[in-house]
Amino acid sequence: MKELEKTLKALADPTRLRILNILFQQETCVCDLQSVLGLPQPLLSRHLAYLRNAHLVRDRRDGPRVWYSLALDDEVGRAVREFLQRLFPLVETFQTDSARMRQLTESRATPRGHQKFRRRTSAFGEVTS
Repeated sequence: MKELEKTLKALADPTRLRILNILFQQETCVCDLQSVLGLPQPLLSRHLAYLRNAHLVRDRRDGPRVWYSLALDDEVGRAVREFLQRLFPLVETFQTDSARMRQLTESRATPRGHQKFRRRTSAFGEVTS
């Protein structure tokens, strides 16, 4: 019962729902979430830690960056996944965030976009490493 309570509390915050919406699309780092959601890194990191403690998100380190992905693999997680997959398309904020994430991802597909991304995130890596 305690785990279910933790999961439901994690889902009760709009920022955490926005983060989960982005993670439904792809694995991502905090710097991408900052760009898409327009929120400061400390706030996003705090919410990601909350989601990780609720077993909704997992992380992996790759050099100076930490990448986040969904961790909805158990029975409760699959139920949450199904619920959120139905919810996210119905809310304009989630649609807008998804569109921004797609634009960010597509902009990196070009050599110029990739260079711009490297310049923007190199300072972030130096600060956190």
